[in-house]
Amino acid sequence: MFSKTIESEKRVRALYGIILVAVGLTFAAVSAYVFGDYVETVQQEILNAGSLSNERDAEAIDGFLARGESILRVTTRIAEKSLDHGAKQAQIESLLVSEAEYYKHSDDFTLCNMYGILREEFFNGGRWTPAVGYVPSNRPWYQNAPMEKDKVALIPTHLNPHTGEQVVTISLRLSDRKSVLAVDMYLKDLLAKVKKSDLSNMLVIIDKKGVVISHTDIAQNGRNYKSSDFWGSDEEKLANSISYASGDPFVINLRGKDYRVFSTLVQGEWYVARLVEERGLWAPLHLTILRNAMIIVLIYVLIALLLTALYSKYMRLIRANRSKTAFLTSMSNEIRSAMNGILGMNTIVQKDLHDDSMKEYSNNIQSAGQSILSLVNDVLDVSKIESGRLSIESMEYDVFSVLQECFNENEPKAKAKGLAFHVDCDPDIPSCLWGDENRIIQIINNLLSNAIKFTEVGGVSLSVGFDNLPPMGSLRTDDYIMLKLAVKDTGVGIRKEDRGSIFRKYITDDSNENKSVEGMGLGLSLTQELLKKCGGQMTVSSRYGEGSSFLVEIPQLVLNTEPMGDFAMRYRNATRKNKDLADVFLAPEARILIVDDVELNLKVFRGFLKNSQMKIDEALSGHQCLQLVESRHYDLIFLDHMMPVMDGIDVYRKMRMMEKSPNKDTPVIALVSEGESFTKDSFLGEGFADYLIKPLKERDLFRAMKWYLPKQLVLTLEDLSEPMVPSTNMMDGVVAPDQKNKGVYDDDEIELRSVTAPTLVERFKQFEEFLDVKAGLNYCADDEEIYVEMLQEYVGSPLCRNVDNCYKNSDWDNYRFYMHVLYDSSVAIGALSMADKFRNLENASRESRMKVIQENHELAMALHAELIENIQRGLEDR
Repeated sequence: MFSKTIESEKRVRALYGIILVAVGLTFAAVSAYVFGDYVETVQQEILNAGSLSNERDAEAIDGFLARGESILRVTTRIAEKSLDHGAKQAQIESLLVSEAEYYKHSDDFTLCNMYGILREEFFNGGRWTPAVGYVPSNRPWYQNAPMEKDKVALIPTHLNPHTGEQVVTISLRLSDRKSVLAVDMYLKDLLAKVKKSDLSNMLVIIDKKGVVISHTDIAQNGRNYKSSDFWGSDEEKLANSISYASGDPFVINLRGKDYRVFSTLVQGEWYVARLVEERGLWAPLHLTILRNAMIIVLIYVLIALLLTALYSKYMRLIRANRSKTAFLTSMSNEIRSAMNGILGMNTIVQKDLHDDSMKEYSNNIQSAGQSILSLVNDVLDVSKIESGRLSIESMEYDVFSVLQECFNENEPKAKAKGLAFHVDCDPDIPSCLWGDENRIIQIINNLLSNAIKFTEVGGVSLSVGFDNLPPMGSLRTDDYIMLKLAVKDTGVGIRKEDRGSIFRKYITDDSNENKSVEGMGLGLSLTQELLKKCGGQMTVSSRYGEGSSFLVEIPQLVLNTEPMGDFAMRYRNATRKNKDLADVFLAPEARILIVDDVELNLKVFRGFLKNSQMKIDEALSGHQCLQLVESRHYDLIFLDHMMPVMDGIDVYRKMRMMEKSPNKDTPVIALVSEGESFTKDSFLGEGFADYLIKPLKERDLFRAMKWYLPKQLVLTLEDLSEPMVPSTNMMDGVVAPDQKNKGVYDDDEIELRSVTAPTLVERFKQFEEFLDVKAGLNYCADDEEIYVEMLQEYVGSPLCRNVDNCYKNSDWDNYRFYMHVLYDSSVAIGALSMADKFRNLENASRESRMKVIQENHELAMALHAELIENIQRGLEDR
């Protein structure tokens, strides 16, 4: 005990360490994700801010040039009108001088000079006399204006010959197409419109021809970066890149430094480019990231301290409650062992009893013990319902077998109270239905037990009938029935005021008439919940003091329309066979092929068919399947639908395209996982003979074998042995067995073994906290060896690493496939809760719901790792 205590504390410490690591990894992942989005957003905002700032500068320069253009056009129109009215040279020159003088001293706009050639004569508003050799008609301002037609021509920066300052010139051709008027504007006034910025390392204004209009380094003004003097230089790359960028920011290396360039086109001719050094551009962002990272680390440290405090408190609680938990566990085991011992010993005593009164006492002991076990099962089912874990498992079942089991369970109880017990069954009811056999038996037993409990005089009866339902979709009328079960008693009945509470849990009738009735009040409540799960309903009618009637209606699918016949006669002539032997068959001459990419599923097949003496070939991929079907004939092929590389439908199509295949007429059955989106018609339309739902049920597999294998290859149990007919008695038309029937096995020996040896489920008791052992054993045909092997393979599977790699690499196709395989593997071992999580992630990846995957992937992988650790520990304890 002490060593187990130490081991338990080690596990808690290990879990604490895992939680710390998981929290740290989660913080890291979340931080990386958040910072990634944050950095991307901030970078885009910085780039947008740079582009916006540059655009504002360009707008300012454009406005300055537009103001000059407006002045030029107004003056041009005045000059043209003056010329049209015959103005003389002195008048024209006076006009230009007046305009120039006015705008030299204007508050909102200052120009340097205004001049031009009008009717082949040169005029200057600044009263400037050209130097010798100055030919106005050869100057750019005159020659460029006609090329722009009615648009203003922009002339690159040059020195004003009169003032010696750098100026920008704009010129405009007059309507006579020979006269040109020009305006000089100071470059310093143009640059004054540009806002200063801390981020700007360099401001360049360059035209489309590569000529520098303005540069932060004034020595560069007027240079042509596209001329031969700059070929191959950084300056030429800058000029070309600005032209190609179309206004988008770009990075360029200029004299050994990286610059981010923001450019905007002005007047269709000039580019205003702002160059910002990359390192300085992102420095504030890097500082912010560093500060936030430190805050996150601090938060993680605080959470780690909080987890440490919780861990310490939890350890103290564990140590304080360990003795109490051990006591309760021990008491539970002792009670269970004692109950099993009582029932087992009572069975042994019954063999040697000859006195009728003693037999009656023994039967009462057996009935009471079974009632206790039934009550325990009811409590467990209620717990499953409250936790949402109760599921309906539909299967093929025989109606007579269900009624036979219910009769055998309840007839001794009624007889012990001296009550008449009748079973009245419509002989025309279909013999084979599809539904949850176990839940239907539980519903009938709960109603009969409740009726017997509250009936002291008279009797209890069970009536079984059916109604044909109208067609539902593709189902015909005879495919679907409403199974009707009516339980009537002559008991105390139910008061009107109490009818609302009979379906509430743990509520019993405390009236004086029923003080002696024991029970927890679970029967009707559980029955109601089970009916909801099965899609059925219950109707109650009762008269206080006379009795009650409970009518249950459950829709069921018909698998065999052959009538069941007379129940009493069949019961009288029934053969006592072991239930598991009912479906056993032999086919030693048959050869089948099973194709599935999961080795666990192949082992399940082998476990189901281990006694069939069949020849079984296996393939782990579609490629292996095609090789086998090309070289050998098979009597039946089972083909998994969802496989990597080639899925089942692709494999089936290629099989049918083989010209000389020996399996042209071999029936192929598709294996489809539960919950997978498919329709029956989609498989039948492809040519599949049928399909089976995974996880497979043994009865479904045997049914498919018997139906699709050649009849001459199948040897059923009836072919190998003659059944033995037990002796029974009938009392008052009611079946009432008085003695033990002798069938294929000795019932007493079977019951004795169940007492002296633990059951198969009990041998896996250490797994019950995290696995549905019964479901896992059922999946592998109740073969202990196969189940252990499946658990070992589940623990050693690399699927979790594969799916993590797909998640990290955003490989969603393979991610979806591996999630599907993990779902199948988890269902196969009874890890149903884990399987639901994998199924949700598979569906999310199929529907491209990335947010769901990002929120649940890490948690699912952590729970899966914990499950593997628990399974591994359980295997070691075995």
